[in-house]
Amino acid sequence: MGSLTYRDLWQSGLQTVALSLRIVFHRKLLFGVLGVLGYYAILYAVMTFNPSDGFSVEDALNILVQLPMCALAVYLSMDLVASERDRDTLETLFSTASSHYAIWSVRLGALHGILLLSSLAMSTLSYFLFAEFPFVLGGLNAAVPAFLVANLAFYFAVCVRSSNAAGMLALGCLLLCMMVSDDLADGSVYNLFLNPFNIPAGIDLTVWDDRILLNRATVLAAGGLLLFLALRRMERRERLLS
Repeated sequence: MGSLTYRDLWQSGLQTVALSLRIVFHRKLLFGVLGVLGYYAILYAVMTFNPSDGFSVEDALNILVQLPMCALAVYLSMDLVASERDRDTLETLFSTASSHYAIWSVRLGALHGILLLSSLAMSTLSYFLFAEFPFVLGGLNAAVPAFLVANLAFYFAVCVRSSNAAGMLALGCLLLCMMVSDDLADGSVYNLFLNPFNIPAGIDLTVWDDRILLNRATVLAAGGLLLFLALRRMERRERLLS
């Protein structure tokens, strides 16, 4: 048999990604987009009738991008495993020749790619409709907590059998982070919703930039750890089934 050409490899890879997108999102992405647009419509209506309730640069990133992005991350990721159980395909995945690491890496890569694009789109839309801020940097910054929250919801989805329970647990952790974010507004590495545009008074810009980089790196590392723990837990289940 002849070897595969690069074109065949590209086509196979694109087909795998397309199939993963269909499996992961189905119609959920459409509902998520409609939910975000509805959220923006309500805020825009409030601002239209009450112009004094506009958003400052400091508030815009959290209210308009980071919080809805985290909610979207939970919504898209909380039933990744439960949907496989419902379709009776989870055990089939374990019996394929490919490693479950490879299979779920493609699916989660598609998830986080969509979240990144969504974050940039929401940040750009917020820039034109609500408040002027560096929307590219804002979108990239908002994608970081969404990465952690999505992996947290995926971890809970692996641990429990109910997608609703996984979503509620992830939302509970998200609310807890929101409650303590004001107390960690000085650039703490534990602040999930760090706003790079809300610079504390009396702090050197170089020090502030270092704190932002350390914070975002810590959040990314925590999200990667949750993803690793979720895949390891699935691997133990695979061993029990084999």
